[in-house]
Amino acid sequence: MYRKLLIIISIAISLLVGCSSSELIVPLEELGMASILAFDYIDEDTTKLSVAVPQFMPGIGQKTDIYDVNTDLVSEGLLHIERQSDKKVILNQLQVVLINEEFAQNGDVQSVIEYLYRKSEVGGKVLVAIVKGYGEEMLKSDYPDKPSINIYLNDLLQPNINTAFNPNTNLHDFIYTLTNPVYDSIIPVLEKKDSKVEIEGVALFKNKTMLEIIKPNDALIIQALQGKKELSPLILELKHKENKEKILLDLIQSKVKIKSNKDLKSPKLDIYLKIKGTLSEYKGKRRNNLNTHEKLSQLEHDINKQLEQEIQQLIEKTQRLEIDPIGLSENFRMYYKGKWNDQLTNSVVSKLQVDIRVETSIISTGILE
Repeated sequence: MYRKLLIIISIAISLLVGCSSSELIVPLEELGMASILAFDYIDEDTTKLSVAVPQFMPGIGQKTDIYDVNTDLVSEGLLHIERQSDKKVILNQLQVVLINEEFAQNGDVQSVIEYLYRKSEVGGKVLVAIVKGYGEEMLKSDYPDKPSINIYLNDLLQPNINTAFNPNTNLHDFIYTLTNPVYDSIIPVLEKKDSKVEIEGVALFKNKTMLEIIKPNDALIIQALQGKKELSPLILELKHKENKEKILLDLIQSKVKIKSNKDLKSPKLDIYLKIKGTLSEYKGKRRNNLNTHEKLSQLEHDINKQLEQEIQQLIEKTQRLEIDPIGLSENFRMYYKGKWNDQLTNSVVSKLQVDIRVETSIISTGILE
């Protein structure tokens, strides 16, 4: 009798669990899997949240629905989007987060990123980008030669040889630099131009606020000084009194050595950057005289001086902004006995002296105009 009672109870529990589970399951056709979130600044208390939700339509294939709502909370905004779409919006397939320039300067970027980072269904590798203009406009625009905005932006922000200067910042990267006293955040910047989107540079952050956008060459320098071994093509303009020259170095390999004097009171770094690559294009008066070792060595010398000057200018800019996107203060933290903090980083950056030496090796030449 006791055994039969146990069997009956077990069957009843199984049936109850089965019923409750089926009630919690949402059919696939009732789910809206958001792939892109865009945040546009309206005012101090209001943000426009736009959501891209891919849909498969029988007969016409995949299309993307774009929904937008004004809100002050991400969670509340997503609830309003669900009412518009009649679907439960989930973030399991989220790939890209767009933050418009004005929001990055005036809004609470940290709260948005932290909210998404804490969501268990959102992966830490979701890419983050700053948008010149409005994210809503970027999502709703037509791109005739692209399959969908979801694939387009995700592929654009992935690392490749032509965008190696792009830090490819994801949610995890932003949280890491936000909580690390020796690094300040950098995020790629997108701009819509006609029927395409381009990476226009990199945004420099201090804590949760964007301070300035730097050009791709400066972003490439950051990557080189951080130890990135393969860099994107480098475009340089060599300016002399008598003429101007323009070159493009391709297939660049780099190696950096940084030596610290370990002195927090008078901090100094010796930076030695070695790069080698192919001179793919050249425009200037020397184009017919680069077939000898002597002339090529002179060009390498001029490239060295130009890069040394640009690196110096970039470091001076970061000092004025009181930020350390390169992580130069790490070369002092590693020798410091005690807990490092933001104040120590600011002190090092403000007083830092650098001695920069660049050594360029042109291993081959391409088209010389």
